Amino acid sequence: MSRVAAPPEGTVALTAYRDLPGGQGRQYTATTFARGAWQGCEHFVRMCGAVGFVRDCGGPAYAVLDAIDSDGDILASWDITSPRAFRFVYRKLGLRVESQDAAA
Repeated sequence: MSRVAAPPEGTVALTAYRDLPGGQGRQYTATTFARGAWQGCEHFVRMCGAVGFVRDCGGPAYAVLDAIDSDGDILASWDITSPRAFRFVYRKLGLRVESQDAAA
């Protein structure tokens, strides 16, 4: 079982970002939790860490999971480890594409 850092105080939602082939990037919508903002985020991150779908940042990653505050500022990030892990996060959080960067 892998341990990951808990989201910091003030976290209200989770979102994801993924680099695409060709130099583009894709930002996904933010997701909040009905059970309580911080508690829901903490539970989700802990669960994903336990099965190896996310890890603390520091290596190659398929995508990034971000904890954001009420102003939309990123408070913490975790690596999403694989395409399979990203599909799980995408489904469970109900993510949708929010914006896509043009190729650099």
